[in-house]
Amino acid sequence: MLKPKYCRGGNEETRHCKESIKSASRAGIDAESKAQTSSTSRPMIKHILACVDGSPRDRTVLDYASQIALRFGGHIDVLHVRFDVHGKTRDKAHTGLADRMLAEPIESTVKDAAARARRHFEDWRAQCSLPVRDTGTAAHGPSIQWREILGYESDVIANIGRISDLILIARKGSTGTSTMARESALFETGRPVLIVPEGEPLNLFHRPLVAWNGSLESARALHFALPFLCEFSGCVEVFAAPENKHQTDTTELLRYLSWHGIVGARIPADEATGVSLLAQASAIKAGLIVMGAYTHGHYRQLLFGGMTRHVMEHAAVPVLFAH
Repeated sequence: MLKPKYCRGGNEETRHCKESIKSASRAGIDAESKAQTSSTSRPMIKHILACVDGSPRDRTVLDYASQIALRFGGHIDVLHVRFDVHGKTRDKAHTGLADRMLAEPIESTVKDAAARARRHFEDWRAQCSLPVRDTGTAAHGPSIQWREILGYESDVIANIGRISDLILIARKGSTGTSTMARESALFETGRPVLIVPEGEPLNLFHRPLVAWNGSLESARALHFALPFLCEFSGCVEVFAAPENKHQTDTTELLRYLSWHGIVGARIPADEATGVSLLAQASAIKAGLIVMGAYTHGHYRQLLFGGMTRHVMEHAAVPVLFAH
């Protein structure tokens, strides 16, 4: 796959990127030195958890997952959580007549969703032709595995997500993946979560845009995004608008990126809002946004921060979140 050219954006962005690339070259961080870096020394993504629910968005999640697995030679666990209608997994079996009557229509819905999710997986598997493997022992190259687990999304995604390198989940829509699944992935796993929009998949390795405000969340997101950033041969733009709560100076950030062979440049921004971030992503035709997931104190299940919520609900670009 051909890598994108340097800095194909507006005049201002192009000028900043070119200046950064020239500076990096003078410091010894040029394309030649980067090409000499062994691929084995770069951060990798080897275990991917792709969450599917039987909705039309399943295929988009799977296509993005395969894009990552093919790049890094990783494994994809395709997970469908089959809702535990009768409470068996929590030792709260419902045996009353009323419980059984209420469970019947729900059970039918759950069964249909599981069948659709499995069908989506099988159709995708037939096209991507990746081998099915249950373990990584002595195995090399990308692979996939179907996993259907009875239980509750919050429990299952938290347990399996904690031992995954990356979790993929669809953006909220009128149907499909529940809010509980996204919140469990974001706040109960400690792992990066790639939330993908519907539509034709973009190139995740083309012109990543980093949203930076110096917070713990943005630092964690940046760290988890290194495998993507290292794969891009051009200038990584950093969106850092003035904020009251955090230090948005990017001098140390750009220096840090340089140690990973990444050329970065701060893109001037007037305000730290979701609207301005998405406008910038659109202007540079970003294939990925990297940002922290922020909440309002202890009410995280109900109230995301304004910028996080806006990006999560309106981004037309995949967003790698970390909390």
